[in-house]
Amino acid sequence: TCTGGHAVPCRLCFPARLATILPTVPHSRGSSHTPILVFAGIVGLSVAFFFLFSAGGFGKKPPPAPAPPPAVPAPAPLPNVVAPASPGPGEFPAGAPRSTAFASLEQLLAELTARLRAGDFKAVRKLSGDGPQAAARVDFLQHLLARGGWSVATANPWAEAGILAGIHRHELKLEPVKPGAALPAGPVMADFERVQGEGWKVKSWRFDSALTEQVLQMAGDGKAPPAPADAPDPLDTARMFFSTALSHDFKTARSLTDPAGVTYEKLAGMCIVFEDGGYRVKENTPVRITAATDKSAWAFVRLASDKPGLGEGEVGLEMQRAPDGGWRIRAVDFNSLLESYVTASGAGKVFYSPIVKSAKGGESIVLYFEFDKSDLHPRALHQLDIIAGLLKTDAARKIHITGHSDAVGSDDYNVRLSATRAKNVSARLLALGVPAGQIETKGFGSTAPLDPDKLADGRDNPEGRSRNRRTEIYLDF
Repeated sequence: TCTGGHAVPCRLCFPARLATILPTVPHSRGSSHTPILVFAGIVGLSVAFFFLFSAGGFGKKPPPAPAPPPAVPAPAPLPNVVAPASPGPGEFPAGAPRSTAFASLEQLLAELTARLRAGDFKAVRKLSGDGPQAAARVDFLQHLLARGGWSVATANPWAEAGILAGIHRHELKLEPVKPGAALPAGPVMADFERVQGEGWKVKSWRFDSALTEQVLQMAGDGKAPPAPADAPDPLDTARMFFSTALSHDFKTARSLTDPAGVTYEKLAGMCIVFEDGGYRVKENTPVRITAATDKSAWAFVRLASDKPGLGEGEVGLEMQRAPDGGWRIRAVDFNSLLESYVTASGAGKVFYSPIVKSAKGGESIVLYFEFDKSDLHPRALHQLDIIAGLLKTDAARKIHITGHSDAVGSDDYNVRLSATRAKNVSARLLALGVPAGQIETKGFGSTAPLDPDKLADGRDNPEGRSRNRRTEIYLDF
């Protein structure tokens, strides 16, 4: 109600009324500060009420910050993968090895070498896996080292032998403890595999049958542990074949082949290339089995030569399981090696290729001559040394030697010249111990050329004539 007697509140009497509520506000009609002060008071009360009642936390301490999540520990390394420190000369920590699996094959080989040299066969057994069969093989290894008087080779104790289906095979090199003592009759092998999530492990020890027989004979008292019996697998067969062919052990190399697929001529030609070219297995590239089934397998090896122009080449093998359960070489492919060898060796006056396709089928071993000459070239003499060694492994078969010439000169002269060439080859083989009853010779003159003596336009063909001046050795086996 208006204090001035008015019927309704009016702006003139309102300040007086407000003064009774807010006595601190001066009651001055028409003052310009009054609305501002009223508005400020309302705002201030609103803020105070908000914090006291709505927020409900005015004057309280803020809640503590949430604790950080616990740290997740880094995954621990695989417990079986160990990088052991190499022991110093003459010392080795006692006790079992810390692991049976290793981060690298080199570390495992180093660990085995150190344990074997220290005579720590308890550790070798642990490294060689579980089971009675693994323990028996380590027992035999311990026995053969003791009985044979052998120790691990001082230098380069391991040699990589090959790879088969993910298995890496290495040969443990042994040497006699006493100078002049007998050497091992066969190799000691170890197979290694990489186990997913663990590392490199010993899969198995392998012993050559000739070595086990040698050790049993040395024992003499019947106290030797049971000898492991390991039948040759494709890797063993391929490795043995290359080893014997490169070392001219023709009898053993021949025993590993199937005569229906690998003829004497082809084997002799390959051995001639190996010998004359000075080829060897390339370092760090052992025999590899590229594919294998229960009945067939394929392998290759890379050979290298230090002779100018020869370089490297591959030799492939196809193998089949024999009726006796072993493996035999069914086919040999050394074409890439032969091509580079022929190119490098044929730069002189006398063409050279140790093997050619025979008119009778199969291959013939070939010796070449200079123009109008019947005496043996120095290279031919060397070839015949290799051929004689191979031929003497089977004295029950005939050896056919045919002489040939180019077309220069009369037919009668060329027949006599080719016959003399064949007889000179025969005489050399007789001098090398090949029985006379095995050899037959014949001269064909220019009637069976390998290449044309003239080109299509009638011009002379010197290269073709050089290939026709030859003798061929065909083995009727």
